[in-house]
Amino acid sequence: MTVRTVTEPTEEPDRSTVSTGWLAGLGTLFGMGALAASSCCALPVALVGLGATGTVLGGLSLLTNLRPFLLGGGVLALLVAWGLLVRSRATACALHGPCTEPSSRWRTVVLLGSGTLLVGLALVWGPHIEPLLLRAMRG
Repeated sequence: MTVRTVTEPTEEPDRSTVSTGWLAGLGTLFGMGALAASSCCALPVALVGLGATGTVLGGLSLLTNLRPFLLGGGVLALLVAWGLLVRSRATACALHGPCTEPSSRWRTVVLLGSGTLLVGLALVWGPHIEPLLLRAMRG
């Protein structure tokens, strides 16, 4: 006679949330770098006012050369992360009935939102925001 034990299926962690959070962080990091690279005048003046040295300003000039790659990487990472987040939410709702929000999902949404804001700000910084800041510094 054979005895079989019945085990409950273990729930696997939601891998899409993990990858989405990682991509959101990457997009936010790229957004911060792109924003720093977008500022040719106002940010260095503010940093010198705070006591930054030439080494910090040299790092900003390096970021200026990387700006297109930072913006492209940030936009790509954020688009993929938003897509994964929406897809995982739709899949969870279809499989499990009423949708419940995992506790880590709000952190991912906040990170995605801040990354999107930073990348968007980096895109409009040079042509629109920096001239206004420079006029305000002079006046």
